[in-house]
Amino acid sequence: MKFPDCFLIAIVGLCAFGCNDRSKYKSYDKGYEAAWEGEEAPSSYWASNDEKEGFEQGANDAWMYDEGYYDGTNEKRPKYFNDPFYMDGYKDGEKDKR
Repeated sequence: MKFPDCFLIAIVGLCAFGCNDRSKYKSYDKGYEAAWEGEEAPSSYWASNDEKEGFEQGANDAWMYDEGYYDGTNEKRPKYFNDPFYMDGYKDGEKDKR
């Protein structure tokens, strides 16, 4: 094999691996965003595992945000200082009650 042929094979191989990673994250992001939008969970038959995983994580993060928002609006003490979603919701809830 000549040098340019090896180089071409390496580029094609890297593109193939790169495309697979992007589609994985695209499915995950689709599920994550669906959870934040309040959509139903993806179908167990049609959705990929990445999409289901993204939906589950998104639903958990959205729930923490909502909990923080509720506590902030109702002037309760914050419970989860280390959770960024909870604290963002808490701060937004405090602002909205004013």
